[in-house]
Amino acid sequence: MTEAGIWFGVDYYPEHWPKSQWKADVKLISEAGFNVVRLAEFAWCRIEPSPGRFDFSWLDEIIGELAEKGIKAILGTPTAAPPPWLVKLHPDILPMSYQGHRMPPVARRHYCPNNPNYLRATERVVKALAEHYKDEPNVIGYQIDNELSLGDEYCYCEHCVQLFREWLERKYGDIDELNKAYGTIFWSHEYGDWTEIHPPTPPFDRCNRGLALDWLRFRSESFIKFLELQVGIIRSVSPDKKITTNLMGLFPGIDYYELSRLLDFPSWDCYPKFRHVDYDPAWVAMLHDATRCMGRDRSYWVMELQAGPTDGYHGHPIGVTPEPGELRKWAYQAIAHGADGVIYFRWRTACFGKEQYWHGILNHDGEVNRRYLEVKRLGEELEKVKDLVAGTKYRSNVGLVFSYEALWSTLIEEGYYTMSYHDQVLSLYKGFWLHGINVDVISPNEDFMRYNVLLTPFLYLTNRSLITRLKKFVYNGGILIATARTSVKDEYNRVHSDGLPGGLMDLFGMKVTDYTCLPAERRASILMEGRVIQAVGWLEELTPSSAQVLGVHDYEWLKGRAAVTVNRYGEGYAVYVGSFPSSDIANHIVKVLIKRGIIKPLVRVEGDHLELTVREGSHYRVVFLINHEGRDKSVKLYFAKAFRIKGLLKGGTSHGDKHEYELELGPHDAEILYLEE
Repeated sequence: MTEAGIWFGVDYYPEHWPKSQWKADVKLISEAGFNVVRLAEFAWCRIEPSPGRFDFSWLDEIIGELAEKGIKAILGTPTAAPPPWLVKLHPDILPMSYQGHRMPPVARRHYCPNNPNYLRATERVVKALAEHYKDEPNVIGYQIDNELSLGDEYCYCEHCVQLFREWLERKYGDIDELNKAYGTIFWSHEYGDWTEIHPPTPPFDRCNRGLALDWLRFRSESFIKFLELQVGIIRSVSPDKKITTNLMGLFPGIDYYELSRLLDFPSWDCYPKFRHVDYDPAWVAMLHDATRCMGRDRSYWVMELQAGPTDGYHGHPIGVTPEPGELRKWAYQAIAHGADGVIYFRWRTACFGKEQYWHGILNHDGEVNRRYLEVKRLGEELEKVKDLVAGTKYRSNVGLVFSYEALWSTLIEEGYYTMSYHDQVLSLYKGFWLHGINVDVISPNEDFMRYNVLLTPFLYLTNRSLITRLKKFVYNGGILIATARTSVKDEYNRVHSDGLPGGLMDLFGMKVTDYTCLPAERRASILMEGRVIQAVGWLEELTPSSAQVLGVHDYEWLKGRAAVTVNRYGEGYAVYVGSFPSSDIANHIVKVLIKRGIIKPLVRVEGDHLELTVREGSHYRVVFLINHEGRDKSVKLYFAKAFRIKGLLKGGTSHGDKHEYELELGPHDAEILYLEE
């Protein structure tokens, strides 16, 4: 979807406003520079007011109004919000809690993705939508459903239970194989028949760990199949329309890497200040990088970008209002990390319903305000730079593995570790982000050979295939950096019985011979290359066989014992850090990689709270520089080679080839530099 260079838009709900308001809205939307809107993802009751009776007249009208201004539309399939008539007709579509209670139809997402009645209703409405707009050139694509999930719980209805049992039978084939895999002899749980199996209930750490992991896998696959149903209908009717769905960062309920294989490109909903006064821009950057790498050709959109304060913050009905400059800055951050489209949520703040205080660009009164003027300025800037930016790609030779299997296995142990899986992944990622080094956040099924450096924080669960591929990566010259609690479990969520890190001891040239959690109030450090480095969360004693010791513990009974090792394996090196990755550890790792020439940054920047990202074109590069603080900054950049430099937003130009460049950034400001050798 490159027709627009950069797709720039807003989510619009014409059904929330009188038709007399539509023309004025469309005029302002156009004047802001928006070239696309998302429509109708919660409008099932208007699209199908009663069973089998469809009304697209209102949607046709607004699509026509937008088209007159050159604005395209992405339509949401409306399956995230079943209408009351459908619940009345088929009350069994409502999810059932593990306690046997049906979810009340008072909000949204009140459906079971495995219910036959709901699947039939879904087929009918999606097919009608696709058929109606198959020849409409101003509808460029579809968003499937909206934020696929069922929240913290899941459906335990008879359909889900039966399908789960069938899923297990297909996977294991024989009930004895399942018993062996799960170790059901523990607590006398050996099954004699598939009908004896019941899904685990929260908290999962009290259940069989293997059964709990398979239940999480089944939950994920249920939604992937639900999405696949809709994708198949649209592709059969409208093969020229693009298909996406809006993800929620690295939400744990669904394996987004597997789900995204079905899409033309993934999208995600980005709310940096959702219930946060002080947010971490590195976390947002990591979610951009992860979503980009879910796409088949590394393309993605932001389908919802925060446009105002959200609701609910520490007992307050309204959250934190984005400061002047932040709406513009967040859009540039997304584009810097590879987004081909950025759409704000929403156009005008609703005066009714649950999201009365989930603000859009305009407030409840619909008047032009400073947020509108800010995005209008952004629209004018994007029109000037779109061709240069759209001709570049985000590239990296550093891959960071984010594993849903590892995430799920750690969630089953929730409360056992002082740092979550997400926290550890972010800590290691942030070390590279702070140095302006591009990182791909990738699935464990990715081709590792495209990277020079591979990061695997808290890779708690591994299988034989992954172990083999990690060894191949290092043997062929790669640098692997792992942290504590690596390869503790196998694919059945059993602890490896041959020692830790299971299956990887020869790769790392050492064995984990002892370990301890580190209570939050205790302090520990690692002595490494003459430096004292903070350790957090977990400490491991490493006993080398062929590895070289790089660092030792400075903590009570572990004092002087190996904490960090490196092992030569084939043509590469495997580094193991026997602690969870503190920012101190991550920063040190990056500095060592740069010092030894393994990573060669194109540019470095002096100053804190600055984000630097590089995109590459055919014969040029663009550098995005973002100030994440609400104060002015004087910035100095140092380039690895000489460039002719032009500021695309501020207009500065270097004279001759330069290794250095200076500029001023205002509060929450951004600049794009065009570099030519």
